[in-house]
Amino acid sequence: MKNLQTTDIRLTDALERQLLQEAIEAQHEFALDHAVKHLFQKIAGFFKTPEGRVHHTVRTAH
Repeated sequence: MKNLQTTDIRLTDALERQLLQEAIEAQHEFALDHAVKHLFQKIAGFFKTPEGRVHHTVRTAH
């Protein structure tokens, strides 16, 4: 079995800030996408009629 070497990776302050900022932006984008999806689902709900109140007005010709 190979010996695994432990590598110590240190980030510069600037790189750490950049990565943190990117992570925060990604979270905001996800939250915005989720909110927009929820909004569209609510809007679509207004256009759906409950099945109990559906009036069948379309008739087929025989």
